Amino acid sequence: MLQLKKFIFILLFFIANSSIAQIDTITFRIEPDLASFKIKCIAQKIIGDTSDFQLSDTIGSAFTFNWNGTIEPTIDGVPIVTYEFEAAGDYVIDLSVYEDATGKTFPVSKTVNIQDIIRVPNVFSPNDDTINDLFIVQSNGVTPIEMSIYSRTGVMVYRSKAQTIVWDGRTSSGLRASEGVYFYILTTDNPDIYRTGFIHLFCPDCDKLD
Repeated sequence: MLQLKKFIFILLFFIANSSIAQIDTITFRIEPDLASFKIKCIAQKIIGDTSDFQLSDTIGSAFTFNWNGTIEPTIDGVPIVTYEFEAAGDYVIDLSVYEDATGKTFPVSKTVNIQDIIRVPNVFSPNDDTINDLFIVQSNGVTPIEMSIYSRTGVMVYRSKAQTIVWDGRTSSGLRASEGVYFYILTTDNPDIYRTGFIHLFCPDCDKLD
């Protein structure tokens, strides 16, 4: 599963206390999951008015993290939470950090836009060496993809509609496509999703196969 990674930094500013070091900034990042409308939120750093800590340094110390999502086991002691949504849209993610030293809770909220994710590679080599043999267009599996692939002369060589497009480099008649550059048109049932681009089919020895 490929993961497409996106970093969101959230700044919190609080009134300084002259006698006790307080939190100035909390950061966390959000990672989309290609397989579904799912993201992971990973707490990253606490910055105080006198010092700052990587989250891995604060485990067992005086901070408690509370998310409004489904808590997963920590990774290397870093607080992580998973959110999974039923549809695309805007959603609010909440994090609050409780500090034992001050007895205060520091909240932060962020709106994240969840949308269809489609990843299209631009090169593959269908030479049966098991390395990058397939041209695979991946999505989060919610919206079916329709893709048409054309030769440089405008002849359609492949067409498919599915949640995941897999092209093995053969034409609709079952023949191996020639090495070269191909043009594609990608659409979905969502009229806002329309994409075009080029694919480089690299296979200098394909004429010797089969």
